[in-house]
Amino acid sequence: MSLQRPIIINQAELGWESWNDPELAAKSPIRWKLLITGERGPSSRLVTGIAEVPPGASLLLHHHEEEEIYYVVSGHGHMEIDNCEAALAPGSAVYIPPNAKHTVRCTGSQPLVFVFTFAYDFFNQIAYHFDA
Repeated sequence: MSLQRPIIINQAELGWESWNDPELAAKSPIRWKLLITGERGPSSRLVTGIAEVPPGASLLLHHHEEEEIYYVVSGHGHMEIDNCEAALAPGSAVYIPPNAKHTVRCTGSQPLVFVFTFAYDFFNQIAYHFDA
């Protein structure tokens, strides 16, 4: 029997978050909602959220020590991971290896919306290193 209690979050009840640095927010106007994370409850080794990239905008080229997964819910985009590039559409799943430099850009007329997951306890412990 697990000692941890379940967590059920309705993303519609959460406010959007963005970069704390105004300069970074101006260059990369994405927003996200943290759904499952140690900041919200007793999850262990899982951080999951939903992100939105406006049309024409990008998540700047960056890397982090933790591996990550994206699952595209809606919209269209272009993903670059090290030397790999691909178009994204609803239903696309992406694995980003540890320390891989990556960026995603919304190429459609509607926002690119994707679920992201890290195998980590807390989102605020993930160090983003911007490479651009």
